[in-house]
Amino acid sequence: MTKFEHLFSPIQIGNMKLKNRGVMPSMVTNMCNEDGSVTERFIAYHEARAKGGVGLNIIEATYITKTGKGFTNEVGIDRDELIPGLKELTDAIHRHGGKIATQLYHGGRQANPLATGSQLVAPSAIPCPVVQSMPRAMSIAEIKTVVKEFADAAERAKKAGFDAVELHGAHGYLLNQFLSPNSNHRSDEYGGSVENRNRFPLEVVDAIRERVGDYPIIYRISSEEYLPDGLMIEDTTSFCKLLVAHGVNAINVSGSTYATNRVSSGADDILGVYVENAEAIKHSIQNAVPVIVANRIKTPQFAEDIIASGKVDMVATGRPLLCDADFYNKALNGQENEIRSCLSCNHCMSELMSGVSISCIYNPMTGNEYQYDLSIPAQSKKKVVVVGGGPGGMEAAYLAASKGHSVKLYEKNAYLGGNIVPGTKPPFKSEMFALVDFLSGMLKKYDVDVKMNTKADMSMIMKDQPDFIIIANGSSPIIPPIPGVQEDYVITAQDSLLKRKSVGNKVVIIGGGSVGVETAELLDEQNKDVTVIEMLDNILIDMSPTMSAPLLNRVSKSDIKILTSEKVLEINHHTVRTDKRTCENVDTVILAVGYKSNPNTDLVNQAQESNIEYKVIGDAVKPRKIYQAVKEGFETAYNL
Repeated sequence: MTKFEHLFSPIQIGNMKLKNRGVMPSMVTNMCNEDGSVTERFIAYHEARAKGGVGLNIIEATYITKTGKGFTNEVGIDRDELIPGLKELTDAIHRHGGKIATQLYHGGRQANPLATGSQLVAPSAIPCPVVQSMPRAMSIAEIKTVVKEFADAAERAKKAGFDAVELHGAHGYLLNQFLSPNSNHRSDEYGGSVENRNRFPLEVVDAIRERVGDYPIIYRISSEEYLPDGLMIEDTTSFCKLLVAHGVNAINVSGSTYATNRVSSGADDILGVYVENAEAIKHSIQNAVPVIVANRIKTPQFAEDIIASGKVDMVATGRPLLCDADFYNKALNGQENEIRSCLSCNHCMSELMSGVSISCIYNPMTGNEYQYDLSIPAQSKKKVVVVGGGPGGMEAAYLAASKGHSVKLYEKNAYLGGNIVPGTKPPFKSEMFALVDFLSGMLKKYDVDVKMNTKADMSMIMKDQPDFIIIANGSSPIIPPIPGVQEDYVITAQDSLLKRKSVGNKVVIIGGGSVGVETAELLDEQNKDVTVIEMLDNILIDMSPTMSAPLLNRVSKSDIKILTSEKVLEINHHTVRTDKRTCENVDTVILAVGYKSNPNTDLVNQAQESNIEYKVIGDAVKPRKIYQAVKEGFETAYNL
């Protein structure tokens, strides 16, 4: 008997019965072929989530016509020749007792002209704030064609074995564009009045229902757009009543558009961002059909609580399922403490928006399920020594131990996690510590011998008689060759974040990357007078636009002074002189100009001399991101 009885109770969507209330929502992966056909990788990725126990798997936005395609390697359903591949996908899900839907969509002005190969189309000739490409207003004949293309796609989905279809009426895509006065400025029967703006999406629903008969239709909606003249909850509650009247079998509530940067909310937003809106919709339709809610539902307990409260009927756990395919099985089997918790870091979104396939910042299996089988034990058991307890070393140590190797990990500090630990101290970064918690728990579960406060050298390591050494001793802050940098009031960002050294009231931070700006935000919250000096033209160039946007927005509203295109020349007598000005009466100077790999030459040379196999991973190779460190730790341990 599970303690999450509401989450794991069955439910009906139309004539589709689901074993639990958990939904994997549509999330574009960019894992398919360029022609829209599925790949082995794509099927394995979705199969892992079905095997992991999710009740309903809704695959990514599936383009119904090439003119609506948003991503180069997106899955398609615009022609019959794609049906056999899609059937392989649905069969894989059904083998594990799961249910699967496909999300039908047209990007409209938010499609990608590089993917469509033509000018974008939309209700009105208004450029998308995100894509920034001028679309052409659709003619009535084109609208009728797209209605038919939606119905054709739904028929293909049914033939391919999907248990339902979902219509993507959210996040600024075509159905949403027609509904919203922000993007629909038409004056014909498809624009102007509320009734006219409702017309196109309702025609799509009606056409699909006529084509597929008694077959579940789900509608995903942005409950609010947070845009000038955009949809508000009053608009969408009224529209949802119409959706039910037109035969929609469930409503999947999200919010926002990409223009407002809240589609995948980060750690600076509340948990369950749209739960209250979903409750309003559920009330407005008088519980006529199940209501699903998405976004920042990160734990089984939170999912259980909001379903038990009666605010919603089902939960869509998107990024948590990217982070851990076994989220639902672990919850069901009392292993919720072993769930690899989503960090809300939006690494996955950042990768997608940069044009590559999605990945998880600390689960190397995500998107690589077809390449690895963690159930296969090591063919020969080895003694493994890991030097360094940062994310790469921790991942390597626990995975090696899980495969049957004997593992000892040496960490020079009194804590595990490496540079992640100071990185969790700025505002809205505390959720990142879930990475350390998870990996620490796995080290304990698999009996890794962890030696803290121990700086390992080769003489110490040789006493363990290792067969393999994993060198993951990380990186340390760079101390730039600035005159005066040795003064006692000059400290590193790490010193500040870990409270190793005190920080005065007037602070100059040298370096406008993520570490410098996040440190500035923390000190600004403490009412300190903070100036950030960056020698390049812009700050946060080490972050993707997806990840930097919310931080830049907060900084713009703070008292932090940002000076760009300035080079610090000298620190002297509590002043900081640049090539453009002098900052006087500075109490503390904080260095945040990057990291350098910790020395490991002696370990490498002695391992070579002793004929012991070794591998250098993570920042010990070159300072990079968490993703690279964990991936290299995983691959090294897997291939032992």
